[in-house]
Amino acid sequence: MTRGKDPLDIGRFSVSTSDAWTLPAPYYFAPEVYEAEKDAIFFKSWRFLGHVTELAEPGDYLTEDICGVGVFVIRGRDRSLRGFHNVCRHRAHRLLAARKGNVKAVVTCPYHSWAYGLDGKLRAAKNSENVPGFSLEDIALSPVAVEVFCGFVFVNLDLQAEPLAKRAPLFEQTLRGFVPDLDRMSWIGQKNFDIPANWKVCAENGVDGYHVFLSGPHHRNFGAVMNGHGLEMFNRQGWIFLHAKAGDPDNGVYDFRPNIGKGQTSRYVTFMLWPDLLIFTYPHVNAIWTFLMAPEGPERTREQIAAYTPGGVALDPISQAAVDWIADDLGPEDVDLNIGVQNGLKSPEYFQGRLLIDERRSDMSEHSILFFQALVLEALGRLPKGASAVLHSGDLPDPA
Repeated sequence: MTRGKDPLDIGRFSVSTSDAWTLPAPYYFAPEVYEAEKDAIFFKSWRFLGHVTELAEPGDYLTEDICGVGVFVIRGRDRSLRGFHNVCRHRAHRLLAARKGNVKAVVTCPYHSWAYGLDGKLRAAKNSENVPGFSLEDIALSPVAVEVFCGFVFVNLDLQAEPLAKRAPLFEQTLRGFVPDLDRMSWIGQKNFDIPANWKVCAENGVDGYHVFLSGPHHRNFGAVMNGHGLEMFNRQGWIFLHAKAGDPDNGVYDFRPNIGKGQTSRYVTFMLWPDLLIFTYPHVNAIWTFLMAPEGPERTREQIAAYTPGGVALDPISQAAVDWIADDLGPEDVDLNIGVQNGLKSPEYFQGRLLIDERRSDMSEHSILFFQALVLEALGRLPKGASAVLHSGDLPDPA
């Protein structure tokens, strides 16, 4: 099929697993698609900021950008978490620039020093006392919704957004089964990538078992760290779950035998929380990772891979080896794969690709790719609401 004039045309896409096709190529680069996704997906979804342990004291804050809309969450003196748009109500300057930090008493605009309390209310505006009719009490920062879910902090521009527990049933229960120290996790560092590729290219790569043994050498090592040929992928309402038992300790990455019984789990697990967050860990590693895939434009994604340990403890040598491998080897190899896909999507000879979904839902089956793409089309109104439910999986594995 050739490309038509409508960049949102879904072509041959359907939720049929026996005749499964990808999203059409324009979904990965057309400005019209990106603008539609901003309104229908990202301005209505919960965006990850960090772990609640990063907001331990009054004045601690985390910032984030949602498709050009700056937001921040801050701990108040009453210990409550509040979220606001990161923009001064005076002349629109950004208030907080760092990813995280602490303000002692007020949030002060760098431009004209308007100062806002930790509750968002305007506390001071120089010379305002000389302006008739001006009242500090009339001005406050615009709020955003805040939720702590699985120990992590999320924001939503939609103040009436449905809680994450309803959007993603059983997600928290399942994640906690594999990560017992979830509430104690503390940020120890992160690696950022600026990817010249659409966010969906990156997200689909995160739930793709097909390429593990077929792409680069670090992915083949990945398949050995876990029992890659036993990888299972489960589609659930609002989330996707990848699971495999531990693989070969002589895997070329880290010998996990000295850490047996010391990590968070003996399994490899990845949780994708719709639309743009992965939470994952590896066999016998005493750490977890978050992987945010934040769109910065039709063909640009900001990837943030952050590592956490219980209570911020120093990494043991086994866990350190895993962290270094993800940051220095596996991550960059994935980046190259994402860029290669994005470049190919611009070819005039490519419109849609055939997905391979086998009856066993094996490690090479692309059923979770189809499910993810169906969620995109549902959100954009190109598939009926609930159409993706036919792709839901059965019982989840026991973490024991």
